[in-house]
Amino acid sequence: MQGKLPPLFTLQAFEAASRLGSFSKAADELSLTPGAISRQIRQLEDWSSLTLFKRQGPKVSLTDDGAALLTRLAGPLSALHQAIYPPADAATKTLHISTLASIAKEWLLPRLASFSAAHPHIRLIIDTDYALVRPAPRVAMVAIRHGARQSTDQICETLFTDRLLAVTSPELRSRLGTDARLWPASMMLQHLSLDPAQWLAAAGLPEDFSLQGQAYNDADVLLEAAQRSQGIALGRLSIAWRRLQAGSLILANNTICPSSRDNLLVLREDSAALPEVLAFTTWLREQARLWQMEMDKFDSMHQVGQG
Repeated sequence: MQGKLPPLFTLQAFEAASRLGSFSKAADELSLTPGAISRQIRQLEDWSSLTLFKRQGPKVSLTDDGAALLTRLAGPLSALHQAIYPPADAATKTLHISTLASIAKEWLLPRLASFSAAHPHIRLIIDTDYALVRPAPRVAMVAIRHGARQSTDQICETLFTDRLLAVTSPELRSRLGTDARLWPASMMLQHLSLDPAQWLAAAGLPEDFSLQGQAYNDADVLLEAAQRSQGIALGRLSIAWRRLQAGSLILANNTICPSSRDNLLVLREDSAALPEVLAFTTWLREQARLWQMEMDKFDSMHQVGQG
């Protein structure tokens, strides 16, 4: 005989707390008290003999065991939800993804085939725009953004952190050298929404130093200019990663800093539990976890935060 299953409500409490990153928010969603959510989680932990959450004041985050359990539960819980609340049309579902073109091209698209293979019934519409579109209630839509956390009627969580670094072509680095203090300001390309102060300070440049090279509003176009030897670009590791791996861009010097902005998942609370949204966000969190592991390896090979 198979082992007994835990109470369904402990799994619902676990999924809500995992998705929202808070026992209080999970309690609001499920019309319970935070204490009741905590008891449900404790019951599931006792049943599974696993520690599922790291408690950090009002915030909670999944342990590795908790993340693994959430991945295994995503499909069954989604199927159960669809069994209880069958869609009017069980055919292909549509999910809208709002993000920046740079994130879509350099981070999302290289990973997206695995989601489509696992969920062929979900049709994706990817909208690249700088403005964060506010979807109508209960529309299957998620946003992936880089910046400050959102609030109000949205769920906003950090998918992964990032690193700031200077990159250029091999040819230009050999010509300009690796000492940032000797680089012409006119050769330092600028991203219009990136604050370079932290990186410039770490590289030993004076506070009044200003970038005077070409300026771009798109991170991927900025890196394309650097790849074409038009200058040295300050950018994010997540966007520069594929070019660094291919060797078309290289580090201009060894100064690497943690970014003050995060890569964020943004949802409306009233659509977060839609099956297609739940399937995508579960997949997305796992991809972010794997990418964070890649960055940890990168950090171990470099002195992040130092020049």
